[in-house]
Amino acid sequence: MTDATTTANDGGEGLKPDELIPYKKVGDVELSLHIFRPDGADGNRPGILFFFGGAWRGGSPSQFYPHCRFLASRGMVAIGGEYRVELQHGTTPFECVTDGKSAMRWVRAHADELGLDPARIASGGGSAGGHVAAACATVE
Repeated sequence: MTDATTTANDGGEGLKPDELIPYKKVGDVELSLHIFRPDGADGNRPGILFFFGGAWRGGSPSQFYPHCRFLASRGMVAIGGEYRVELQHGTTPFECVTDGKSAMRWVRAHADELGLDPARIASGGGSAGGHVAAACATVE
């Protein structure tokens, strides 16, 4: 695991993910997962995928960096998911949900390499991100 150091784009929390993994490309936009890994043995751990809030207009995965680092310190693989937003990409909530579902599919498909149990992956978020998280489980 990396040291918690301040970077320009971490929301001022003094934290950064252990790894950024691209999960989707739409046109020239590449979306990444911000991975926080627990110390210790790999494999079969529970995980969580967080989506940031921002009224579908803006925001950053760094909103949940403190939560991710805390849960990783308790043995979970914690992930902040990027998704397209209106102010940066000209998208609607429909594309936000599409990206969130793509992120969850990617995480489940790559559970082994992430050290996750694919049957124990939660999703959460704030505001619009909470809607994206709920849609991961409820929208076809």
